[in-house]
Amino acid sequence: MAQELKALLDKIQKEGVESARKAAGEIEARAQKQADEIVARAESDARKLLDDAQEKIRQEKNASEAALKQAGRDLVLSLKKQILATLEKVVTLDVRQALGPQELAGLVKLAVQQYGGQDAGPVTVSLQDGDRRKLEQGFLSRLKDELKRDIVLKSTDEVAGGFIISFDAGKSHFDFSDKALAAYLSGLVRPKLAEFLK
Repeated sequence: MAQELKALLDKIQKEGVESARKAAGEIEARAQKQADEIVARAESDARKLLDDAQEKIRQEKNASEAALKQAGRDLVLSLKKQILATLEKVVTLDVRQALGPQELAGLVKLAVQQYGGQDAGPVTVSLQDGDRRKLEQGFLSRLKDELKRDIVLKSTDEVAGGFIISFDAGKSHFDFSDKALAAYLSGLVRPKLAEFLK
């Protein structure tokens, strides 16, 4: 009987060990499955965080590039505007300097010949006071003689250089002022300069 008891105990022990091993295996398998799920979730979360971070970086990079491009365009437009304004100032200054009394007299004569028509009425020339005085001193009588027309010189603050001429007592006029001539000349140069600036 001791043998049978020993055999029974061995059997119980063997079954208990196997049962414990089986239970331990199941516990280990469940733990491994849970660990794998946790690792898979962590990897998924890490990928999502990385993807989100990369997308945010891409968006910020695109926004920065767009802001830089806009700033560059704004700078170019501002520079073009300043260059064109400088060009207009230079042209105005050069026109003003080029229109001395002799040149003014020649332009008035040409304007009367080209636009004065057959009307024998007075020609009114409006110009800045300094130029008016210079024309009166040296050129007015000669102009009247050559053109056989009455020429009236008037001072105006509206003209810094050049003149405005009227053949119908101011109802209409032709503008040969420094501003008008500069606008005309810079209008000729501006398209070429704008093309160059592109």
